[in-house]
Amino acid sequence: MTAEAAPRTPSTLARQRQWAAGVCLGSVLLLVLVLMMPPVPLFVSRQGDLLSVHLLLELFSVVISMMVVSMAWHTLSGSGAGMSNVLVFGFTVVAGADLLHALTYAGMPSLITDSSTPKAIFFWLMGRSFEVLAVWLVALQVRLSGSRVLWLTWGLLVNLGLFVFGTFLLEGFPATFVPGIGVTPFKAVFEYVLCGANLAAAAVLFGLGQRRADTRFLWLGAAAFVMGVGELCFTSYVTPSDFLNVVGHVFKIAAFAFIYRATFLAGVHEPYQRLSDAEQRLRRQQTELETMLRNVPVGVSRLDSQLHYRYVNSSQAHHIGLPVDEIVGHHIDDVLSPDLQALVRPHVQRALSGQRSEFEVNTVNRQDQPVSVATLMVPDRDENGHIVGALSIISDTSELKRSNQRLTESLREVSELKAALDAHAIVAVTDARGIITRVNDKFCAISQYPRSELIGKTHRIINSGHHPSGFFGDLWRTISRGQVWNGEICNRAKDGSLYWVYTTIVPFVGADGIPVQYIAIRADITERKKAEDEAQRMAFFDALTGLANRRLMNERLKLALLASARSGQFGALVLMDLDNFKEVNDTLGHDQGDELLRQVARRIAGCVRQTDTVARLGGDEFVLVLGELGTELSAATAMAGDLGDKVRQALSERYHFNGLSVDATSSVGLVMFRGDDEPLDELLKQADMALYRAKAAGRDRQVFFDPALQAEVNARARLLADLRQAIESQGLRVFYQPVVDADRVCVGVEALVRWPHPQRGMVSPAQFIPLAEQTGLIEAIGRWVLEQACQQLVAWAAHPQRSGWTVAVNVSAREFRRLDFVDQVRRVLERTGADPHKLRLELTESMLHSDLEETVQKMVALQVLGVRFSLDDFGTGYSSLGYLKRLPLDQLKIDQSFVRDVLVDPNGAAIARTVLSLAQSLDLGVVAEGVETQAQMDFLVAHGCPAFQGYLFSRPVPVDELADRPRASFPTPPVLTQEPS
Repeated sequence: MTAEAAPRTPSTLARQRQWAAGVCLGSVLLLVLVLMMPPVPLFVSRQGDLLSVHLLLELFSVVISMMVVSMAWHTLSGSGAGMSNVLVFGFTVVAGADLLHALTYAGMPSLITDSSTPKAIFFWLMGRSFEVLAVWLVALQVRLSGSRVLWLTWGLLVNLGLFVFGTFLLEGFPATFVPGIGVTPFKAVFEYVLCGANLAAAAVLFGLGQRRADTRFLWLGAAAFVMGVGELCFTSYVTPSDFLNVVGHVFKIAAFAFIYRATFLAGVHEPYQRLSDAEQRLRRQQTELETMLRNVPVGVSRLDSQLHYRYVNSSQAHHIGLPVDEIVGHHIDDVLSPDLQALVRPHVQRALSGQRSEFEVNTVNRQDQPVSVATLMVPDRDENGHIVGALSIISDTSELKRSNQRLTESLREVSELKAALDAHAIVAVTDARGIITRVNDKFCAISQYPRSELIGKTHRIINSGHHPSGFFGDLWRTISRGQVWNGEICNRAKDGSLYWVYTTIVPFVGADGIPVQYIAIRADITERKKAEDEAQRMAFFDALTGLANRRLMNERLKLALLASARSGQFGALVLMDLDNFKEVNDTLGHDQGDELLRQVARRIAGCVRQTDTVARLGGDEFVLVLGELGTELSAATAMAGDLGDKVRQALSERYHFNGLSVDATSSVGLVMFRGDDEPLDELLKQADMALYRAKAAGRDRQVFFDPALQAEVNARARLLADLRQAIESQGLRVFYQPVVDADRVCVGVEALVRWPHPQRGMVSPAQFIPLAEQTGLIEAIGRWVLEQACQQLVAWAAHPQRSGWTVAVNVSAREFRRLDFVDQVRRVLERTGADPHKLRLELTESMLHSDLEETVQKMVALQVLGVRFSLDDFGTGYSSLGYLKRLPLDQLKIDQSFVRDVLVDPNGAAIARTVLSLAQSLDLGVVAEGVETQAQMDFLVAHGCPAFQGYLFSRPVPVDELADRPRASFPTPPVLTQEPS
């Protein structure tokens, strides 16, 4: 075997592996089949036939062994010489031992001594031992140094030694066969050892074949495997003529055939295959060379010493203008034009004389286009160095000249582009270290540095400090890898002013892949950045106060929730607004209200930490987002409460602006949070509940959210749903409370809505009227009450006592502000046919504070229809009394809070007298509300009050319970508060 074996393709190796595996499997199956058969002696009647068959089998083995020796002797050489010595030596011994085995077989003619079965078995065992030795030497890649003759001689000498021992000294060898009994235990063990050695060698050889992708090792492995399996046939036969003995010889012959196949592959087939492959490679290379010369974009030709063309490629033929077969073999005088002959001949002669010659030919092609051809003429020498001709190589330089022309034009264009770039962009060039080597005029202009102060410096000279330290580190990492960097940079000019530039830095990479210089091209984007900052400010900050707006507050709150989840610390959401801010707007004007909000924003910002967020949600509503309040709820709550009180106290101090002094208080609602489990909207809702509770508790105070507030909200939601259902199903009722004169005669009624709920019972107006006003349902309720009141006026028109009664209907601010309110009242009057002079609309004093002109216009329009107006709760507002002269009022109603105190509070009594006096001077009617005792009525009658309303006369009752002269509702003076309308 040789290490120079040709590599096998994967498909060939796979097929050979399958064959080897099939051989091994087949040998095992055959052995199993034979062992299952009963012992069958052969040639019992014809012993001579046994000898002939045995002799033929052994001679076949001897011939194969000699063929292996011959193949190793004549074909394995070079690096395989050492391996060939193994085969020559080993199989010389095997051939000799097998021959001696055949000649000394029992029944054969004597060879010096008589032939016998023990003598034959001895030579058999020696042959098998040297065979397995040779196989193991091949498997272990052992190289026997020396000549083949030496190892052949050693093999013959070993055969001689075996012959001498087996002929004269066989008594010294253990018994191997006992007639009538069969093989001895020694013989059986010897065969088992040979079997194991062969099978182990087969495993090693199969491994070599797999690793080296060499099929010869696979066939040697198959031979060893078959031989090992065959050895089992010689462990238990009784007579030499047993069928099992003959099958064992067949196994040996098959194994020898596989050994020969392996040596044949190494010695004959593979060298021949390598020769064939080399020939194919040579042909392929020749074809590739011809293909390359045929397609190379230069013309190649060979001339002999008599100036005949010996070779011309297609490119050269194209330049000459003739087919290849019309050029090869012809003289240049027959191929070239006279002009070209005169130009070429001197250069050919120089090449034939051993000199190199280069020249250029300018001509015109067949399309009459100018062509430039560069020609190289060199001597063509044979293997001895003698000049046998000239080799011509020509190349078309027409495109090169055109490219040079285009290059010149491109350079001019680049120069013009550079001039344009310098005129419109800020350009700087630095070396690989970032040292400035060149700048244009615009760079000097925007940086305010002269060129002399920039060259030799780095860009640190204009560093503004605006960017974080890692910014320029990332920039340098990008460009040092040869990648272009784009981005916005804030620089500082020499005078300290900042300017923004959009920068593109282009690295120029050297041959080693490392940048050698950088070009920075910048565009001034300062104005754009200012516009972006302004847009950012408008998008995320309140235009009036400069605080964060709702959008930015939501983002900050999300971040605070995430930070709280990570750190485990509590945070707080604080919602606050100004108490009675609307009065400031209404009395002082919106400009002063805006200034108040700006001062409030400054005071809040001055009370909190830099890490806290202050935002304005709109109107007079502000939000604080407080973070990092600690991990203990009690301590965090105390800290949030302290900060909330600090802000509230700061806001309660008097404000001075524009020559005014304004007092304003604030209400604060707080909710604590930790983590991001609570949705953002839910936190805002909880803070709003706490704020609402603070206002309900009297304002100018701070309230923390309590889960009970959520229960109130849920109860409110259920009440609102029931109220919507009551409006849709007409579950509300209109009750009427009489208005009487001094004689307790009813002169009119006030229509009041009541809600008898199927489960809740009679729901107090104090519960559902504010809810209806907040949700807008008050408009639907108001329209329905107005409709019911007008229908009642129509029903009373024919009643002798009640036809003169008026019906007062309360109008909410939301209703009155509707643009179609006048039309709505007109339609109801037209639809019902009610007398508008009997309809009295009651307005509250607070409704008159906004847009007085529009209020007057609506009242006048309704007055033209005949509708009258009462001013309810008079005296509780904050506006000037001057508007009374402008409003078309018919009646004032003294608020019940003043009526209740006329006997116990001198101030209340004075206010009541003042209102009565004012009404008398303005020629307005007066109704005292909330009269609950006879003493109150007596006081009011004594001071000229003409009309009264209250529990002293009647509660609000259904229409069928009204009396023309109502009596006191209680036998004793009650201590009650008039129900809200």
